[in-house]
Amino acid sequence: MVMHLFFESGVRAQGRPDVLTTSQLNVVSDNGNLRGVLAGTDERGMASLTFYDDFGQVRSILGLQPDGTPVIRLLDSNGQARLFATVQGEDAVAVLGGDTGPQVMVGTIQGSTLLRMGDRTQSRLQLQVTPTGLPHVALSDQAGNEALSLAVASNAAPEVVLSTQGRSKAIMTVAEGATLLNLYDSDQPRLVIGVAANGRPSVSFLNQNGEITDEVP
Repeated sequence: MVMHLFFESGVRAQGRPDVLTTSQLNVVSDNGNLRGVLAGTDERGMASLTFYDDFGQVRSILGLQPDGTPVIRLLDSNGQARLFATVQGEDAVAVLGGDTGPQVMVGTIQGSTLLRMGDRTQSRLQLQVTPTGLPHVALSDQAGNEALSLAVASNAAPEVVLSTQGRSKAIMTVAEGATLLNLYDSDQPRLVIGVAANGRPSVSFLNQNGEITDEVP
């Protein structure tokens, strides 16, 4: 009886009987195939919950990186990530698509709401709402340079910009009630077509220094 009471009290002293402490827990299917692993530290150095398909391929990972950053990865049957999501500070980002090929990124970054379409290295279409609530849409060429952008400035003025190789070539906007179209050379506006708030149309010719050399009327 004394021995029984001694060992019983010793077991109870280790903790609650419904708590299991381990560094890794493997979950298998009815036929013994590995289907899930809960690890305190996996081969990537992460605390993770990993799920496998019937062929032993990793299909999803939910984990914490060594620096505490949470991540979610969903993979295809070839082991390529097709969805990645993470939170860093106040920023949250989700990427749909593989490491190569088309990608869609959506998130809140530094106070901006962002939707980006392209591939891993280049953006081809980007929709953004800035921290001050101003919208911006950008269409880019194969090199990632903006070719067409639409925006609303802080003074509520709309702006359309046509560019090539990173240089603005035409800007259409509304300023102080006047509608303006500015046409550029490689650096400066050279031709300005406008309609003033009072309805007066005008065409202005500028030199390389941006000075008006002629005007109609």
